Amino acid sequence: MEELVLYHGHNNTSRIEPTVATHFSQLGDLALPSEGWRSIYSLKDVTCCIEKVQPVRYTETLSLFSTLNLVAYSSGYSLGSANWLLETSFKRIAFLSSSSLYANLHPAPFDPDILKDADVVVVGGLSQQSERELSFERARAKLYVHLARTNQSLHNSVIVAPPMGILFDLIGDIEEYFKSLGKEIGHERHQTPIYVANPIADQSLKYANICGEWMNSGRHDLLYLPQMPLAHGELMNTGAVKTIVSLEASVLSETSIREPCIVFTGDSTCITKGPLTWFLNHWGHSELNTCIFIDPNLPHDIQHDIPVDCKMNFIRLPLDTRLKLEDIPSILHTHWQHVGSNTRHLLIPGIKGAELVKEEQSQETQVHIYHQGVVRIDVNRDWERVSVSEKLAKTIDPTMVPNSDGIHFSAWAPINGSLNYYNNRLEIHPSTNVKDDQALVLDHKSELRIHTELNETIRRFEEVQYSQMKKEEKMDSSLHTQIACDTHPHYQRYQWYHNH
Repeated sequence: MEELVLYHGHNNTSRIEPTVATHFSQLGDLALPSEGWRSIYSLKDVTCCIEKVQPVRYTETLSLFSTLNLVAYSSGYSLGSANWLLETSFKRIAFLSSSSLYANLHPAPFDPDILKDADVVVVGGLSQQSERELSFERARAKLYVHLARTNQSLHNSVIVAPPMGILFDLIGDIEEYFKSLGKEIGHERHQTPIYVANPIADQSLKYANICGEWMNSGRHDLLYLPQMPLAHGELMNTGAVKTIVSLEASVLSETSIREPCIVFTGDSTCITKGPLTWFLNHWGHSELNTCIFIDPNLPHDIQHDIPVDCKMNFIRLPLDTRLKLEDIPSILHTHWQHVGSNTRHLLIPGIKGAELVKEEQSQETQVHIYHQGVVRIDVNRDWERVSVSEKLAKTIDPTMVPNSDGIHFSAWAPINGSLNYYNNRLEIHPSTNVKDDQALVLDHKSELRIHTELNETIRRFEEVQYSQMKKEEKMDSSLHTQIACDTHPHYQRYQWYHNH
């Protein structure tokens, strides 16, 4: 976001009103700038947005409200990338976003625990590379060969990649590959320097080296040693890797680009903006200079964005570590164990091969093929989980009441207490109000009315909560505790019952 703002102007005035929900409704009568770009948000907007983001750790449980928890698990794709688990009282829903199984890269490995006892698995963020595309290992090896050949001819290589993600691995891997060829990455005249040309390159590279907790175990252990987890940290200290925050004349005079070299430029979606355009114009006179696009989401029709007189050698080598659809069945077979008689649900995107995956699943798993879109879910709820304090629980004297089926029994008792709300949790404590205690002295008529209301509450609760579970699982002997609340003009009564 910061990169886009810096590419398209330094305007500090936001074009978005805080009270407007839809950004594009703002654009009405704005004049159309060149190349179709509009100034929608500023750096101040970006900062305000980031300040609202709550950082979490892997496997940390977030309570959205008392009946819904959210847990992040490492997806193995990039620094801090996560898959998300939604937990309710009865269901576990796993959302798999962009994930990777390449354990030798810098991110923390894919955590399969998210699939444990999951009732629903929603799969997204899959790689859609065609069969003609090279695998990640072969594409990476071919990238190193192109860099070495270009460097051998004393010419320059441009790698189009954002200043994050796979870049953190490539810099160290390129250094190791050049060492194997008897070459060195460095700032001396006999060495090859690496430049990262991006307005946020410096802060991105430095920030990555203090995020060891998001990396694999080998790099994480380096946090406790006088060594940086990622190789580019030491290379930056020695001057072998330098950042170029701007290609203005005043900045270039301080950071002269020594050739031959390897340059990482910014996001490939901004070919006509940012440093990439400068390098295409600067080195476009020779076909021995190489420009390599490694973004797997790069559109194929980028030729019209490249300068007409540019003679550089353009190569497309997408480096995609994301899971493919054909990887999903083996992962589910290994880590998504079937427990009990519950029916499991698998949701996969409607891409090539989806029908084949659907046919391969067992009868206990219902596979649904979905198409991309926005799903709006109503989070309004009729029930709220409430705990009873230990002190109040000791005063409860329940009465057994047969359920409507005549087999099971429920225990109920009027409870007098005060409802406390703390840390997003509800708990009933003994009431200290004498008037409330007197209000619980019930006659036979009141008890009969309460009994009738309780039976109706139990019936409605059973219809809503257990009709769905009856087909999926057998009722075990474990104790399920629920709280039903009712408001009386004179007192607040809580009925507590056990279902056996």
